[in-house]
Amino acid sequence: MDVVHFAELTKRYGKQRGIEQLHLTVKQGEMFGFIGPNGAGKSTTLRTLMQLIHPTSGTIELFGQRVERDRPDLRRRMGYLPSEVHFHEDLTGLEVLDFSARVHDKRLKETPALADAERLGLDVRKRVKSYSLGNRKKLGIVQCLLHRPELIVMDEPTSGLDPLMQHTFFEMLREHNEQGATVFFSTHVLSEVEKLCSRVAFIRDGRILRVSEVDRIPGKDERIAHIRFRQPGNQIEAYHLTALDPGASFDGTEHRLTLRRPLQGALRQLSAYDIDDIRIDQPTLEQLFMAEYEGPAATEPKLAADGKERE
Repeated sequence: MDVVHFAELTKRYGKQRGIEQLHLTVKQGEMFGFIGPNGAGKSTTLRTLMQLIHPTSGTIELFGQRVERDRPDLRRRMGYLPSEVHFHEDLTGLEVLDFSARVHDKRLKETPALADAERLGLDVRKRVKSYSLGNRKKLGIVQCLLHRPELIVMDEPTSGLDPLMQHTFFEMLREHNEQGATVFFSTHVLSEVEKLCSRVAFIRDGRILRVSEVDRIPGKDERIAHIRFRQPGNQIEAYHLTALDPGASFDGTEHRLTLRRPLQGALRQLSAYDIDDIRIDQPTLEQLFMAEYEGPAATEPKLAADGKERE
């Protein structure tokens, strides 16, 4: 079953475009990543999905049902974490969670909330106003997962979390997915998608540019090497770099070339030269996806009408 389906979904704010004719499907039990730069339309898409804002045109289907009006019955089957979480400042974390449990006709002790809070290192006895940004995000995560939703929707869920807590959060998300939950989350961090998701959609300027299986993301195995020789501008060394990457460049200080994983062979060849410094970076989302879509905006996304990538 398709848990989420968008068809020609559009949202405009006056003359300003939010999202434009989105076609997208998220299947039951899937962990689906929604990635793109800031301002691309990720939050608008998720807020429209949650019926917090209404689309200008197009259709949304949730759990196989077309959403033509406010559907609180469908929202109760969903958990939502916005990019910025807000709670009543004078409540304790415990009071926030107790209220949320009662909204879902549950007793707090019957939910995983307190155990989740402990796993995330959140002291629910403290008042929200004393919480750091990271602790507010933790409270939002616990609240989102409290009622064991069938569909988990999260907007930039790891912002504000340190690496250790990110790891714990990923474990929690996988556990919910293994228990049958569908996960749909936005991020601008490619490594998060690689760790968790089977499929991903990339959005820019309000349009979906590509829907792809994660292991088929173009260039995801590439790494960018920045190399500085002890004698910058050595033509012999520069010549040999082009054997590794014909597009290698030199800015007067360091050479830049693209390598593919596994890197052992390339590093073995480079070790023969007098290198002063080397830095290897993972390509950014922009570098991975924008090479195919040069220009101020993509006008012809490579998607079929069902949101699947065209061959």
